Amino acid sequence: MVSVKFPRPDEGVAVLVDLDKCIGCRACQLACKDWNGRPAERTKFTGSMTSPSWLTADDWKVVFFYEDKTTKRLLTPAGEATFSQVDIVPLPYNCMHCAAAPCATACPVGAIKVTDEGAVVINKDECIGCGYCESACPYDVPKKGSDGRYYKCTFCVDRIQNGQAPACVEVCPTNVFTFGPAKEVMEKAKAEQAKGRYVYGLDLDRYVGGSVRWIYVTSDRKAFAVKKHFEDKKPKTTEELRQILKPLTIYGGAALVGALTVLGFAAWRRSRVEEKKEGSGKE
Repeated sequence: MVSVKFPRPDEGVAVLVDLDKCIGCRACQLACKDWNGRPAERTKFTGSMTSPSWLTADDWKVVFFYEDKTTKRLLTPAGEATFSQVDIVPLPYNCMHCAAAPCATACPVGAIKVTDEGAVVINKDECIGCGYCESACPYDVPKKGSDGRYYKCTFCVDRIQNGQAPACVEVCPTNVFTFGPAKEVMEKAKAEQAKGRYVYGLDLDRYVGGSVRWIYVTSDRKAFAVKKHFEDKKPKTTEELRQILKPLTIYGGAALVGALTVLGFAAWRRSRVEEKKEGSGKE
């Protein structure tokens, strides 16, 4: 296991995501692809407006759409009328950049870096494709690409370090995202919570360091979307984490790196052979 230094949760930067302002335009989703040079993909209809259906190695930000029925009451001259209405709530989602990211701790070769800003970034040139980051992440974020390496949102740290906001934040037409110093963003989230609004991202399990850097806030009416999205995003149990990191304790750091490098090369070699077979079959 590689030792990782994490800035304090109130150090660096963070983003407050106000779902009451989101109109589901997906401008943030497209800006993410554009800035990071990720290729377009062919998608298919799955019965939901969410497309693609989850994060991928080329889709680092996805706007999810959640539906729920709400009861409405309307006062009329004849009395109160009650009826049901379907609410559709868009929820933009990407890596949460945990205060103490389990993926970074689980990476056996230190390919996942944590910057002073709090950005959790996978260095693809160092990634060996072992998949420990994906297994350790409670938010199901890192995804393996066609090259066998893992990819995810970088928090646009290249922009942040040059005085700019993340691409998705800058492009949003309704100011859903409030980007700034983590301490200020956390204070704003707590202030909204004190007003009775629902907040997700503060006071979380110690597994992720107690908080994340993408904090959601919404009215009670739309809180169901946040609850649905994160209902199964639970911290790994002690036994699950033990199984994930078992090779690290059995074989030791140096031997494990060597073994995983060999396995990674073998997987890459196998994929290349399969690609050549497919290519020759098309001729």
